[in-house]
Amino acid sequence: MTTDHTTLSTASAAIGGGRSSPWRPLAGLPGHALGAIEGAEVGNGVTLAIEIGPRSKVGSDYFRAFLVSDALGRSTAPLLWGLINRGRFPGFNWVEVTDSAGRLPMESGDEVEIPEGIELQMVRVLGTLVPAGGHLMMEYDSRHRSRTARALMANVPPVATPLGAMMFAAGCGVAFTDWYISEGGREGARKLQGFRALDAAHEDRRGREMLNALEAFMPRARDLDWDVQAAVRPLAEAAITVLRQRFDIPDGPIGPRGV
Repeated sequence: MTTDHTTLSTASAAIGGGRSSPWRPLAGLPGHALGAIEGAEVGNGVTLAIEIGPRSKVGSDYFRAFLVSDALGRSTAPLLWGLINRGRFPGFNWVEVTDSAGRLPMESGDEVEIPEGIELQMVRVLGTLVPAGGHLMMEYDSRHRSRTARALMANVPPVATPLGAMMFAAGCGVAFTDWYISEGGREGARKLQGFRALDAAHEDRRGREMLNALEAFMPRARDLDWDVQAAVRPLAEAAITVLRQRFDIPDGPIGPRGV
């Protein structure tokens, strides 16, 4: 986990105070890592616009992303706020989403709910910024993440939660850590940390562990509240199918194997 997880409110206070805005378009920073996702398409006629903020105490860059729609114009509030870090070692390369919105006001005057397809594509785009051995962290304290929060509280495997399933689909879910306790208030919102595999051996070992955990979960899924069960069972079944196909494992018990 990173050593600096300043909350959004703290960051806003640090860069506010009536001074000129520290946020600037990415176009003014050629060569920045986030340039890889500037203008990325996340829906039909919908793209991302990235702004860069100040640098944190440990050298991470704050950023925020807006939606730009051919039909509705640019969102007048960010879709998400986050941090990006780059370093010498794999684990020093990460992206963290510290806050996100489920609904956005647009220049057209409309207020739109973010469709699931756009959200999934947005997570996929963020995942492209994470190299082998790096990780993606995403908060689940926002109101629109309530199904994920309830599922994790019920000990559902992270990959079978709505947020975890999107991170898995983005290639940042070979393994997960659930940061569900804010350490003395310094760690910000609750978040899922999803890792990109370091190499094929890592992917094999952790993937088989995940498959075993999912299949152990399925019998007890019937004891969950009906709405949680309805949300997570299809995701668990989909992940099981993907992992069995990946490792060419037929239906049936899985024996220990791997690194």
